Amino acid sequence: MNLKTLAGKTVFFALIVLFVMGFSELFGQENSLTGVVVVVLALMMLGQDLSVRPMMNLAGLVAFTLLMGLGAYASVACGNAFVGAVLNLSVVFLLCYMTTQDLRSPMHFPFLLGYAFMLSVPVSAEDLPVRVLALVVGSVFIVLLNVLINRNRHSKTCHGGIIAICREVSGCCRGMLDDGQASSDNLDAVCMRLRGSMYDRLRRSFFTTPGDGTVLSLVSALHMAGRSVCRGGHAKEVLEDLASLMDTVSAHEGGSREVSDVVDAANGFLDRHPDANDVLRASVVDLRDGLSSLASDNHSVRRDVHLQMRAMARETVRRDSARFTFAVRMSVVFTLFAVVWQYWDLENAKWLLFTTVALVLPYVDGAWRKSAMRLTGTLAGIAAFAVVLVATGGELGLLTAALMLANYVYTVLDPKRYDVMRGFITFSALVAASMSAPADDAVLERIAFILLGVVVATAANYLLLPYRLDDENASLGGRYLALNDSMLEHARSALEGRRDTDGETVAGLTAAGVSAKLHMNAETCQDGDADLFLSLQDGVSSQCAMLCRGAGRLTEEGRSAALSALSGDGTEDACLTDRDAEYLAVLRATLRMQDESRSLQASLGP
Repeated sequence: MNLKTLAGKTVFFALIVLFVMGFSELFGQENSLTGVVVVVLALMMLGQDLSVRPMMNLAGLVAFTLLMGLGAYASVACGNAFVGAVLNLSVVFLLCYMTTQDLRSPMHFPFLLGYAFMLSVPVSAEDLPVRVLALVVGSVFIVLLNVLINRNRHSKTCHGGIIAICREVSGCCRGMLDDGQASSDNLDAVCMRLRGSMYDRLRRSFFTTPGDGTVLSLVSALHMAGRSVCRGGHAKEVLEDLASLMDTVSAHEGGSREVSDVVDAANGFLDRHPDANDVLRASVVDLRDGLSSLASDNHSVRRDVHLQMRAMARETVRRDSARFTFAVRMSVVFTLFAVVWQYWDLENAKWLLFTTVALVLPYVDGAWRKSAMRLTGTLAGIAAFAVVLVATGGELGLLTAALMLANYVYTVLDPKRYDVMRGFITFSALVAASMSAPADDAVLERIAFILLGVVVATAANYLLLPYRLDDENASLGGRYLALNDSMLEHARSALEGRRDTDGETVAGLTAAGVSAKLHMNAETCQDGDADLFLSLQDGVSSQCAMLCRGAGRLTEEGRSAALSALSGDGTEDACLTDRDAEYLAVLRATLRMQDESRSLQASLGP
């Protein structure tokens, strides 16, 4: 770590401390933990781009934070542990279900942590308006900070990502020309990174723009082109022209070429190589049409947003998903521990809530490993706390200094290992606890409850609606195939003059959501066949959208030939125009990709 980085992190930590102090001063000491929750949320959400539609994002964030604050108040104020249990179960389920996305982005954690904090430090009816105001102001701060840091991030990510993919495809072409071989590994990795950025936005209705789906189609088109090149069998002239086309697309994304140059280059490629591989030609067509669509900005914004929200909402409320089973598991265990704490008035039992938030997991995969790391980190934190307690003699000023020093070191080091993180967190929590209630027996009791929470939360992962990545992959793979089958039926309807544009949009966006989750899972469990399945299905999805759009531009002979191909008729083509022949080539390539995907579906799980 260089001096500049250290200085930057030091300043950042100082600003965090000042913010929490200012927040406590403004809204009262009883809301100091609310300020901590706001900081945690702000830091975790920096990885999400809220700069698109910030007002919609703010409304959603305010709704979540008010659910935390008002739910915690009602649960405690009702005075009945069992009525409170119903409230806790409902609030935790909603927070968990609506904020859980995947293993990479545990957005449920800060919201549930905040809810546990607010249950632990309740406010009176007189102080409730101040807490509500604190939550609203905190939400505004979170969005403003995010917009400030992430402005123009999406545009830079998309353009830079497309350029990187084009360079990889061009490199594959040149590798085949020079050595007769090329690997798609780097291309796969680059595509995965850009998809990750795009899917982060697509899977949440309020993180998206109408053109996101088109960008995903561009990624799929380029990915399929590169994979086709690496499989070989292309003429030298085809590879040279494709590499030149990729250079033109890169220049366009960099701002030095117009989209008309890309269209001319793509059309030139298609004209010069009518016998090129169908998948390659389909990819070039999709690339040409996608960039033209983005450049013309011909999206029906309000209509697309409405349909996108409809599709994502339908995908969100499915009960056969990891998020549903996880929300049930988390809410049941959390509520059980809250009853133990509140009904028997065991003050230190509230530590069970924090353990639950940290250790109840969406998937059973890796639960034992994470629990072992949690236990290791917890024991290390306890040992460090014991040393500090003996060294300081429990003196409040020295304990405060030790707490600030530990948090500064944590900020500077930014440890990624879970056990190291847990060590720092446990140490800080125990020091804070001893500052407010320094009795030795209370500290030992807290430690006992933490260890009990580790055991119960781990058991719950395996016993209460356990869910595995393989189970989800198998289910999602089948649904992706079915969605693309429905997209092919939409293409048939369009060819028959019965085009359903709303149905196409909803099916395409739903498919994008399914693809999103499969790609996130693929990052956790790498598998070559599964990756190929996803690439094929992404290609089918994007090409189906193109087939639906292009059906209206065909001649009668072209429509008849396309309908015959959809029905499995392999007869020779009649006299077709160039546009008809191009459409038919894309359709046949799409059907072959769908058939190949069926044979690969078993690779996604049991």
